[in-house]
Amino acid sequence: MTVRSHRADDIVDEVGVWLAGEFAGRLPATEIDRVVRLTRLDLEGSIAPEELGEMLHRLGRARLQRLLQVTPVRIPQAR
Repeated sequence: MTVRSHRADDIVDEVGVWLAGEFAGRLPATEIDRVVRLTRLDLEGSIAPEELGEMLHRLGRARLQRLLQVTPVRIPQAR
């Protein structure tokens, strides 16, 4: 594993935590993680590596918002 890929993995994890906090209670954590990881794959090779964090957050957030508009997911309330 290279330093660059390790740093990218850290960025992906950090963005995942931020978006999980923002969308908690509205989308399952597994769906948030899936969207973040697929978004990273879509961005790979398309942007400068130093822009990964910002672009991943922006695009991931937009995709999660779109998911909420298209198919609202109901998460059961804890008792």
